[in-house]
Amino acid sequence: MRGGQDGARAPVLQFTNCRILRGQALLREDLWVREGRVLDPEKLFFEERRVADERRDCGGCILAPGFIDVQINGGFGVDFSQATEDVGSGVALVAQRILSHGVTSFCPTLVTSPPEVYHKGCTWRARSSVGRSGVHTPKPTCAPLRPTPSMTCWPPTGPWTTSAL
Repeated sequence: MRGGQDGARAPVLQFTNCRILRGQALLREDLWVREGRVLDPEKLFFEERRVADERRDCGGCILAPGFIDVQINGGFGVDFSQATEDVGSGVALVAQRILSHGVTSFCPTLVTSPPEVYHKGCTWRARSSVGRSGVHTPKPTCAPLRPTPSMTCWPPTGPWTTSAL
């Protein structure tokens, strides 16, 4: 239901009390959205004669676009597949530095690894919430139907299987 007449009837969401990034400046403005698209509020009001169906107060926060990286193996000298004692600080470092590249959220990727890597990689999520959307594991921990010569299978048991992802 994008655009056209049906789109004009879709609910309009108004973000209020926010700072919006335009060019190099943060402006205090409202942002109007319908079906995931930013709207021109003047056109909405004067041509469509519509007001917002729902309003959300942003509390003065910055509202800006950002990329979501759903597969990142690490960065800035950090490898998420290394079973270190301090995985959380590595993830926090990547979260801090990746912002300058426009990435606002990411899923650390744990490539096929021994169980202790998954356990450490999955448990830090509950301790820290720095810009992560979950954990990405690109291959199953055990693929009994078609194992490759390089794949070692570990059954999906142990404390990492119950970690909050």
